[in-house]
Amino acid sequence: MLKLLLRTIGLTFYQQHVGLFLVAAYLLFGMIQGYQLVEFHLSLLISICSSAINSLVILAIWLLYTLKCVLFVKHKLNLAEYQFTMMVTTLNKSKQMKLWVKVYCFLMLPVIIYAGLMIATMVKHQYYFGLIAIVGLLMLIAFAASYTFYASNYTFKPTRNLINLPGIKLPKPFWTWPLFYLFQQQVVLLLVCKLVSILFFKAILWVFADVGPDIRVYLTALLTVVLSHAMLIYHLLKFDAHYQSFAKSLPITAIKRLYGWLALFLLLLLPEFAMLFWLTHFNLAILLYGMLFSLSGLLLLQSLIYGLKADTESYFKYLLFFFFISMTAILAGYYFLFSLAILAIAVAFYLLKFNKIDLKEIA
Repeated sequence: MLKLLLRTIGLTFYQQHVGLFLVAAYLLFGMIQGYQLVEFHLSLLISICSSAINSLVILAIWLLYTLKCVLFVKHKLNLAEYQFTMMVTTLNKSKQMKLWVKVYCFLMLPVIIYAGLMIATMVKHQYYFGLIAIVGLLMLIAFAASYTFYASNYTFKPTRNLINLPGIKLPKPFWTWPLFYLFQQQVVLLLVCKLVSILFFKAILWVFADVGPDIRVYLTALLTVVLSHAMLIYHLLKFDAHYQSFAKSLPITAIKRLYGWLALFLLLLLPEFAMLFWLTHFNLAILLYGMLFSLSGLLLLQSLIYGLKADTESYFKYLLFFFFISMTAILAGYYFLFSLAILAIAVAFYLLKFNKIDLKEIA
């Protein structure tokens, strides 16, 4: 039964989330130069293991990943083609718990491998704050297995709402529909994206702390923010193509839809922009340059997804190309002209090509 669960649930999980893992691998390994790779990750491990706050941050990221795994397993168990998993409930409680613990260990293998590196770092450097994250990880695996056990064995138990809160009705303009979609159906993805974005934003500033208040450092940090939102933008456009394709027949011009996307991206990046404004000691010029670069980058990613018809393999290849071109422009000091150029390309593509795109090929 274990092999069957790993093949049907475990491998399917990695296949459906390959984009998320590729983005994470790219941010962790692709953005750091080869000769600095070991030093960077060793410094990152030491900073996590030597600080209780950093250990809690990494534990929070693991918590979100665990919730993603739990929700994925719950969704699969409710599907008709996975009814064979009810055979697991014929086993006694101890065997069921062991089985689900093994399944979640497989699903959380990347986290477990990183936890192993943390343990090695703690032993070598005698930093033990990382034990917070390690113990927390064991508790998360136990929680995930217990939740799946009870969800499988007590599905017949009726649920009651002990507290009925009055519904809050908010106006939902058309351009905010993707935002409500994130909060209602992609909460875990949104939280993981924001945590990764803020973590890498701070990491880049920490790595280049000796450089001083250089705008190129802040723009490099914002480049990681843009790339961290790559999968989020992908899911937003899949939602747009699947549920909002009817908008093409409405009297909503392409320029109005483009304004809506700009407003949506601005709301998504508000935490990062607030951090940038605070860390630059309220430097308005750097904030405006950063906003122009970030919003232009997200619009370009949007055009890229539409142009490639949501082909993930090609999408990630172009992300790598975008990273190298952006880094070259930032380091050479042409970040303003580069931002204007990619903004012009994205706007021109949306205004000239969007109405000609068959959204069914993207959905």
